[in-house]
Amino acid sequence: MRNAIWAEGTQEESRKLALLLLLCLAWLIPGLIGHAPWKPDEAETFGIVYHMVKTGEWLVPMLAGEPDLAFGPLYYWTAALFVKLFSWALPLHDAARLASAFYMMVAMGGIALAARELYGPTMQRLALGLLIGSIGLVAHAHEMITDTALLAGYALVLWGFALSERRPNPAGVLIGLGVGVAFLSRGIIPLVVVIVCAGLLPIFRNWRNRRYAFTLLLALVISLPFLAIWPWLLHRFARSAFFWWWRVENVPLLTKFSVTYARNEWLYFLRLLPWFAWPILPITLWTLWGYRSRLLREARFQLPLLFFGITWVFTILNAEPRDIHALPVLLPLTLLAVPGAETLRRGAANALGSFGIMTFGLLGIAFWLAWIAMMTGQPAVIYQRLLKLQPGFLPHFEWLAFSFALLLTILWLLPLRDSFRSGRRAVFHWAAGITLVWGLGTTLMLPWLDHSKRYAEVVRALKQQLPAKYTCIGSAGLGEPQRGVLYYYAGITTTRIERAEFSAYGCDLFLLQTDPRHPDARPGQGWVKLWQGSRPGDKSEAFVLYRQQAEPQ
Repeated sequence: MRNAIWAEGTQEESRKLALLLLLCLAWLIPGLIGHAPWKPDEAETFGIVYHMVKTGEWLVPMLAGEPDLAFGPLYYWTAALFVKLFSWALPLHDAARLASAFYMMVAMGGIALAARELYGPTMQRLALGLLIGSIGLVAHAHEMITDTALLAGYALVLWGFALSERRPNPAGVLIGLGVGVAFLSRGIIPLVVVIVCAGLLPIFRNWRNRRYAFTLLLALVISLPFLAIWPWLLHRFARSAFFWWWRVENVPLLTKFSVTYARNEWLYFLRLLPWFAWPILPITLWTLWGYRSRLLREARFQLPLLFFGITWVFTILNAEPRDIHALPVLLPLTLLAVPGAETLRRGAANALGSFGIMTFGLLGIAFWLAWIAMMTGQPAVIYQRLLKLQPGFLPHFEWLAFSFALLLTILWLLPLRDSFRSGRRAVFHWAAGITLVWGLGTTLMLPWLDHSKRYAEVVRALKQQLPAKYTCIGSAGLGEPQRGVLYYYAGITTTRIERAEFSAYGCDLFLLQTDPRHPDARPGQGWVKLWQGSRPGDKSEAFVLYRQQAEPQ
């Protein structure tokens, strides 16, 4: 009898895990393919990946003919490899974006297994539900950005630390791999984060033992090839790029993360966190309250608390106020939220579930109504408003997108008859709601969104205006994303000329990126405008092509 009950329980857990994995796939797949590289991050990232694929030069990340060493090369290598593998079936940029799916699967697996190690075998599902349900993660997880690789590295590190007490050998390997992935993704700062965490954990008695010391030693050995081989190759074969990478892109980061910037930006990130980490943050606060007497005594709380503190400090010390820099804090917050979600009171669980039904239900209705308006022209007021926001957009029906959106909607509606009598069930319903809204937005509304975000048409129109013969193209005001798409869609590289006089550079064409609302006097006398264009509906960004005026005979 006991064996039968145990077998039945095991089968039930396996069934629930399989359903959650299907939910994770439904969350992960939409938004990866079917749209062009969007600015700012995707266009720049893919410009580097495209250069690697086209030229075969993988050592130095290059963007439109210039070294771009702000981040490590690992994500670009992975994306280029996916392009090589899947370009026969997908557009190059869609194939490259699969790298984000790969690293997100690593990150999700790492956090789930860390939760299993810290809190027990049934907690991995809860950790996955919390992570994919966080509002701040969903959009960035589907972007072609190096931060997904950073999250994968940090997740492996957290899993390794969680495992170190029980199995120091695999723990050391995981930490070493995580350090290597994080370093080759974002440079020196992730390395410093892990070193600080490893150095501070022995403050707590739980971590002062030989197993932990052996884990760190093994992690050092495993991470050394990642930390040494690419920098050594860079120094050996591209010395100027190496010194630029080290002296300009890495060492100054340690000074950039300073109290001066914290005074300026901490309020931005403080305001960001409540919605960015929703609903993880309030559940984490419940954990902190409910387990307040054990937080500093038990290793399962010490690790995520310390890692959150370190990543949060580095986030608010960042000089650039962008939500993408807060992504790493979601990982330790997820681990801290797991025990709180398990013990969430029924009233709070019902509140979270009801709020999710109302929010995601209304958003789902809005997406379906907008799609129906685009397909039928009715309601006319919605149809006209949508077309006004995206001038030139021509709606068209796509069977695959419609079928996937309909399936997601049905699957979301089916379990709504059940009550939210536990925090666990409320978390999973919330994750399903996030999946529904993201899935509808990236299927039904994706062509409409892509219309104004892509650069393909404006770049090709620019290419058609280029003379048959010219010496070179000078440019001013071009951002990194724009340089990336110019290279991808038209093979255009430019010579940076940011000052007012251009004749000394020898270029007979000049490309200016400007804000039409603010007149730009460049390039001045002696130049004739050939063409001006912008993306549909974009009133803040335009490209203007000039040709040098021929000197009179």
